[in-house]
Amino acid sequence: MNKYIEIWGWTREVFGDRSFTVDRFRAVFPSPDAAKVVHDMAKLGLIRRVKTGTYKATSPSSLARSIPVDSMSKEKILDQATDTFAYSEDDAARIWTDGYYWTGFTPGYKPVHIQVNKSDMNRWREFFRKNQAESALENDRKTLFGLTFILHPVQKVQSETRNGLPVVPLSKVIDFCVSRIGTYKPALEYLQDKFNIKTRQAQSVR
Repeated sequence: MNKYIEIWGWTREVFGDRSFTVDRFRAVFPSPDAAKVVHDMAKLGLIRRVKTGTYKATSPSSLARSIPVDSMSKEKILDQATDTFAYSEDDAARIWTDGYYWTGFTPGYKPVHIQVNKSDMNRWREFFRKNQAESALENDRKTLFGLTFILHPVQKVQSETRNGLPVVPLSKVIDFCVSRIGTYKPALEYLQDKFNIKTRQAQSVR
């Protein structure tokens, strides 16, 4: 278990819904740097400041709700990215269909698929780490939950701008939909009609 979660549990046990100061926290929990621990707990949402120097432990229900809220708040961090990327996979289909067709997520898992240059991978990992956002490679063996950025490394990202967003070219999305026709037939038909696509490959799934 995360140590800060353990300290939060004991903070709830000792103080309940009562407020406490850093000095009071130090008196209960001996620490070489109680101020830092309190600061870190506040940053993690485990306690909240009620006034200068005075805090309360977050209630279990509020803490539980804050976790998905904080996760989903990371959705816009790509606006700060300096390395090249392009939305791909399910997100590319959503963007090219103008939001008409969106799948590939569950109530507890919201992936954001992006293509990135292989040469930029170390910077991308650091970018997500600094922004405290979850990220994974396409085939990582790990439990996925909440908003997670799924990285698809390629030699060189190819992208177009659609509705102000960098996204893989339409031809790539057509190929993606065809290869997953059981799920993406509605999206493919929408794209065929919207962009007057007459290719043999696309027509074969009508």
